[in-house]
Amino acid sequence: MENIRRSVRELEKILELTKLINSTNDIQTILNSIMEVTLSLMPRADIGVIFLHNEATGMLDLTTSIGFGGIAMSLRPGESITGIAFQKKETLHLTNKEEMMAAMGTMDSDKYGELETTIPRGMETIQSSISVPLMFQEEAIGVFVIDNYQGKAPLNKDDIYLAEWISQHATTAIVNARNYEKILENQKNLTIYSEMIEEEKNRYEYSTFLHNKFTEMVLNGSTIQDVVEEVSQILGSGVFIMDPLLSISNHALRAFTIEELNKEKAHFTPRLDRNTEVIYYSTKPSLWIFLNPIRVNKEVLGWVGIISNTPRYNELEKVTINNCSTIVALEMLKNNEIAIMEQSLKGDFLDNLLLEKSEDFLKKFAHKFNYDFNRSHQMIVTQYSEDTLESTRGKYLKFLYQEVNRLMTERLPGSFTILKNNDLITIYEMKAEHDRAYLVDLIHRIFEKSRYILSQLKIDYACRVVVSEVIKTQAEFKNIYENTLQVFNMDLWNKGRLSYNFYEDLEIKKFLMKNSLEDLEGFVLKTLGPLIDYHNASRKDLFDTLKMYLKTGKDFALCRDRLHIHPNTLTYRINRLKEILDVDFREYHDVLKLQIALEILEISSEFKGFDLNKIEQVDKS
Repeated sequence: MENIRRSVRELEKILELTKLINSTNDIQTILNSIMEVTLSLMPRADIGVIFLHNEATGMLDLTTSIGFGGIAMSLRPGESITGIAFQKKETLHLTNKEEMMAAMGTMDSDKYGELETTIPRGMETIQSSISVPLMFQEEAIGVFVIDNYQGKAPLNKDDIYLAEWISQHATTAIVNARNYEKILENQKNLTIYSEMIEEEKNRYEYSTFLHNKFTEMVLNGSTIQDVVEEVSQILGSGVFIMDPLLSISNHALRAFTIEELNKEKAHFTPRLDRNTEVIYYSTKPSLWIFLNPIRVNKEVLGWVGIISNTPRYNELEKVTINNCSTIVALEMLKNNEIAIMEQSLKGDFLDNLLLEKSEDFLKKFAHKFNYDFNRSHQMIVTQYSEDTLESTRGKYLKFLYQEVNRLMTERLPGSFTILKNNDLITIYEMKAEHDRAYLVDLIHRIFEKSRYILSQLKIDYACRVVVSEVIKTQAEFKNIYENTLQVFNMDLWNKGRLSYNFYEDLEIKKFLMKNSLEDLEGFVLKTLGPLIDYHNASRKDLFDTLKMYLKTGKDFALCRDRLHIHPNTLTYRINRLKEILDVDFREYHDVLKLQIALEILEISSEFKGFDLNKIEQVDKS
């Protein structure tokens, strides 16, 4: 009767376990319940442990246990009784102590020692063990282990039957729970993916909206400035455009004034990167400045600057900035193409003026550039040294031209500027206000602009400016143009980077330039030939003394001071000049000839057969 009652209780526990296994998908709950029911059904069992195979590490991880002392452990397949059962994929029922100790002898010594100190009973008192592999589709996914110790009857075949029956149901529950976890993970990933798709869709729709909006603005005649103001409204932030020359060309500012931003520019421009965004923090006021390069292929056309009170912006704000960069880049390219076309037309107009075409032929050009043949005009020619153009960054000269052209248009309304070789040629109609002081101020503004731009680009440069004579008629244009360019070849420039001349100041030189080059060369050779041919180390000193002596009006003391030489030295040099040149400095005509010869040498240093370098250097032959 008692056996019947025990069997009924066991059956009830098995049915409860079956219900529990089928009612949950939580693996840990399933395993804990299996372990509790198993040990209650096996009064001879002292320890129950379940190991599950970890596919990521290849180890058997202890997942749940009773009577195992709360130890955490992982075994290799083939290690200890558990690992051997997993590897062989068959149930192991060991009752022989020597066999059990031999199997456990395959265990790592540290793990064995940990078991010895953790399990309530000593390992040497174990008397039987059942290890059942949890099999699914001919693959082991874990091991179900039951051990008992001395003091109780060994585990028998009935225990093996029960353990194998439970392991089959446990395997099914574990696989189902794992599949459920995968379903939940897939659903989670699907939700994340759906959110990403929705976010990307919103971003695409917003990007399309902005693109259409900006495109419509441009097609309706809006400028880059209009786009900048629109973006500033959308972002609620200050926005500005900076060109490759680091000038702020357009802006819609909020917290900053343009003056403050230009001061702040000195701090953030050294950090600029032509490939990635740069973030700069301004302490006064406390704002963040984001600088995004405007790139077309590999060329950087400038930067879009965003002034924000937060250190980052969201995805839709990024979309706004990217669309702004794109539309601004397209507008810049369009403006560049228009500028190239206009430059070509200006060049054609200048060429036809120089070819002395008829006024009727030139009228179609003249009307476009507001050139009135009945009024007086003048030219300002700005020339940059060749190393400026030959620089690897010489392509930026076009931006320099744009800046100078903008300055000229502002200061000389109605003027037009042409980029020709090394020169920027500005032609303008003379007005009453264009006096010497006004033009000198304008020239210094050109210098300031050139210095700033070329220094920023780290380009070595020299800039010279010539203001031409007044052009009263078209017939004078070619001659005055050529005379103006000739001034650049004269030896009368300061040695600094920046210098200028007014053609009207060169009265004697203007007169001399009307003579042929052959006549001028002949006069110089006749007057200064003996000094030019004087092959001696003192030739340069003598030549410098001659120029200074005549420029100081033969003032002995003044000449001595400016040359920084001893009076006896000056006396000696003057006497040597008298001998070499066969001149008398008291004779008016001798002095006049020398002065004219020196003036001719200042007109050009490229006369056939001699030049200033030849005069100033020692002949080493």
